[in-house]
Amino acid sequence: MPLSGVDMTQTYVNPINLPGMAVRHIVGTMPPTDANVANTSQIPASLNLPTWTAASGRTLSSRSSVGFTRISENSARTGADWSAVNVDGTIYLYASGAMQNAPNNNRTVWSTTDYLTWTPHEMNLGLVAPTVVQVGDTFYMAGNNTPVYRADSPTGPWTSMGSFLRPNGQVLSVGDVQFFLDTDGRLYLTYNIGSPIMGAELDPNNPRQLISEPVVLWTFDPRQEWQHIGDNKATYTHGYVEGSQLFKLGDTYYLQVASGGTEFTTYATGVMTSDRPLSGFTETQRNPIGAGNNHPSSVYPNAGHGSFVVDNAGNLVFFYTYVIAYEEFFERRLGMDVCTVIPNGPQKGAIDCELSNTPQLAPGRKISGRDDVGLYNVATNSQAYWSSSYAPGRNPYYGSDRSLSTWWEPADTDSAPTYIRGFGTVFHISAAQIQWKELGRTFTKDNAVQYTLEYKDIPTNTWRTLVDRSTNTTAYTADYVTFDRVLTNAVRLKILGTTENVKVGVHELNVFGENYHLVASKGMITP
Repeated sequence: MPLSGVDMTQTYVNPINLPGMAVRHIVGTMPPTDANVANTSQIPASLNLPTWTAASGRTLSSRSSVGFTRISENSARTGADWSAVNVDGTIYLYASGAMQNAPNNNRTVWSTTDYLTWTPHEMNLGLVAPTVVQVGDTFYMAGNNTPVYRADSPTGPWTSMGSFLRPNGQVLSVGDVQFFLDTDGRLYLTYNIGSPIMGAELDPNNPRQLISEPVVLWTFDPRQEWQHIGDNKATYTHGYVEGSQLFKLGDTYYLQVASGGTEFTTYATGVMTSDRPLSGFTETQRNPIGAGNNHPSSVYPNAGHGSFVVDNAGNLVFFYTYVIAYEEFFERRLGMDVCTVIPNGPQKGAIDCELSNTPQLAPGRKISGRDDVGLYNVATNSQAYWSSSYAPGRNPYYGSDRSLSTWWEPADTDSAPTYIRGFGTVFHISAAQIQWKELGRTFTKDNAVQYTLEYKDIPTNTWRTLVDRSTNTTAYTADYVTFDRVLTNAVRLKILGTTENVKVGVHELNVFGENYHLVASKGMITP
């Protein structure tokens, strides 16, 4: 049942409407012949090992895929490995970008005070899988195999302090690092891309210096299916365990890790707990987090490499990697959901997260204890669509087929691309999300789509405006818009162009609405 009294301007939909996301330019083509495809010449040595470890599994995987490649038709927006910091009530969000030309791959950090409006800030460098911590008045940042950097502001400018050092002074080069500042002022580091996940204590006055030897916090367990790599979880040998984060709620320490491969939609996150920061972690909950929830949705990936943050209102917010990965491995987006700690019962202390793909009230805005607005994606009737044209193999069905691996694309000769989606019945609608597919390889992170969105007014049988973005200059990849509630059976999207004169299609046109109140008013059900 939909919530009453909702201000739709206070809602969001995953993936998050984040402006100015990085663009990754990768050209992928098939090998000219199959002469070296599925080359097994390197496999026997791996198979003949008497015992296997997770590292052996990863090696076997790479050798089993020798000669294969994947096609990349277009450049792609990307952002992943989200790391959040609460600075006096403002949330700063750092991320991997295109992962090219590091340390300049993504210099953007986004900030928000309401989770609805995100402000991009350009930094003087950008790292892969960055982490930031505030110690006193100083901020420290590190990334995959980078030095530690310091700054007087969460947006920089950043200056290098040098590499991490073991207690004996030996340089330590680490990936997927995360800082954690405990409530007693002690500082910790977790890291590793691949099992095991390691942890160590740092000198808070000099965070590049380890003051304890690294210890194993958690390791890959092939008996747990969520850790297996691949969309269907068929591979037992490894899980690419990565993206760890240590954090604390009350007196309990939580360690979250990602596994399953960042190129797969089943990339997922699990959580362990302990009463100590560097030992004793056990699973006390069902993993991966979010498993088993069934929101009405257009797409439904799991929650990959990300981070938890507690805001000033006490909300536990999880920012996570939302995988698309059609064009190539690293095509990813931002997901966000509010989590809670189970207060009692057999799973007391476990973290409960419901992954969402329909409108949710932003953190801190619950109504009657609910943040799910109760709307459905109503634009999923596979038979009700029309377009002014379509390119070969990109027909309008794909614009609302619940898949981000496909898209509707207008023909090259179409000077006024128009896309209509029918609902199959009538609904009250109040929000929409357009997940754009930018085509070609010339667009940048600043490319903005200009368009209008209309609805069919039933009494007059005419199209009326819902949203006018004809002069839009903000580069959104997943454009979430809200509007006054209307009763209709269809919407019409008119693509007017982009600021960089780039052809665009539509991954998904999601429209959110309900007809509960309509059928209740007609006596079909009891309200």
